[in-house]
Amino acid sequence: MIKSWKFTLFFLLCLVIALLLNLPIQHVLPQVKLPDTVRLSGINGTVVRGTAEEISINNFPVRAVNYRYMPSCIPLLKVCYKIDYEQGEFQFAYDILNGDSEVSKTVIEYQAAELIRHIPTSLVKPAGRLELKIDNLTLLEGKPAAVNGQLIWRDLGIDDDGIKINVGDYQVDFSGNPQKYDFRIKDLDADLDVSGKGEISPDGQYMVDVRIASDDSIDPNVKNVLSLVAGELGYNKYRLERKGRLPPHITRQLFK
Repeated sequence: MIKSWKFTLFFLLCLVIALLLNLPIQHVLPQVKLPDTVRLSGINGTVVRGTAEEISINNFPVRAVNYRYMPSCIPLLKVCYKIDYEQGEFQFAYDILNGDSEVSKTVIEYQAAELIRHIPTSLVKPAGRLELKIDNLTLLEGKPAAVNGQLIWRDLGIDDDGIKINVGDYQVDFSGNPQKYDFRIKDLDADLDVSGKGEISPDGQYMVDVRIASDDSIDPNVKNVLSLVAGELGYNKYRLERKGRLPPHITRQLFK
């Protein structure tokens, strides 16, 4: 009789687990506290794996999404997923106890020309591709609490009437919280020697201070652009210094 009872209990436990694993993802999403800036469309699949047509994050689309459950987070009382998509990948963890979320190991790639559409004014048409790496993004009650990562601009350049000028790769290290975002800017063994810093405050006030140096072999068109957007410090030396206020919709996305 005891053996029969244990077998029945084991069978019921396996049945419950099987039902949970095959639960449609649409029944679970309403229980997850996603940020207001995240929009989902075309979700299809179960709790374990599935697909999405698009995930929009701050109006930037992430397309052709495939997600897969990671059971390694069970001892931490978290629900974790590995997510692959058209532009890259990331890992998402949801804390069952407090409802907080964490995004890590994120890689997103975009063409510079696609992202520049979100910048109100631009003196030149940029070329190259942007690679965003987020080491960690913590969300408390669906709102960003802390973030750090890197933004790498590969093959940075300009598109001058179809003629693309490439000056190499450059990197921005960033970290932030609801009080301030800090930036460090540097070149990655590129044609221009670049170093600088920047910051953004919760009211949208920003500051950028970048020093740039070039040699005589640099393309004359690049020098013309540098003379246009930066002040000259000396022979082949420039300083780009900007202060101002970001548009309200961008400030809300960063500090909401």
